[in-house]
Amino acid sequence: MIGRRSFGKGLVQGQRNFPDGSAVRLTVARYYTASGRSIQRKYERGRYDEYEVEAINRYIEGDYLNVDSVSNQLIPFQTMGGRTVYGGGGIMPDIFVPRDTVGINPYYNLVVNNRLDEQYAMIYSDMNREKLSSFNAWQELYRYLQQQPLLLNLVSFADYNGIRIRPYYVQESSELLENVMYAYIIRNFFGEEAFWAAYQKDDLLMKKGIELIETGKAATPSIVNEEYRTN
Repeated sequence: MIGRRSFGKGLVQGQRNFPDGSAVRLTVARYYTASGRSIQRKYERGRYDEYEVEAINRYIEGDYLNVDSVSNQLIPFQTMGGRTVYGGGGIMPDIFVPRDTVGINPYYNLVVNNRLDEQYAMIYSDMNREKLSSFNAWQELYRYLQQQPLLLNLVSFADYNGIRIRPYYVQESSELLENVMYAYIIRNFFGEEAFWAAYQKDDLLMKKGIELIETGKAATPSIVNEEYRTN
């Protein structure tokens, strides 16, 4: 397991509909790991608000950036194979990879949350469909898009839609914005698989996974666990 601690949602809910059109959802089952450990984090009756905002609190406390902020909250647990893992709310990965925040700023969040990058990618695809359809592989299209002024066009498009140009922030998030546009455009011509290949080309989690596979450590989780837990 590579990444950051999961949210801890391990309940299966079934919906019951009533004649008046209302409905109620009841917990009918729970998810467990192979060793019998419940994935669901603890919650208390009457404290639902605290349960809902825990993900936000984890972010504030540095849960996604520093494994030390997580470790103090975890409970050791032995798997059936004698391996020590940690629980107490969600799944803690064997290898912690911090959240990559480089390039994420208020301008980037506004553009992405309003889906202007996706909208512009569709507009660009429609305007240049004949040319963009001529490529035989998504990698060829990716290299072509890198030579186009997509960022400048997106910034103008965002400005037209009410998100004012902020040069410093634009420069800071330029690589993220360009990459996500490349991925959206590629999806329009090569589908979802190509979209994810392009979008995650420089993803830290993917790189770590590839590194472990290439070094043979992915096949020996107990070794990986011991090496990375002590660091």
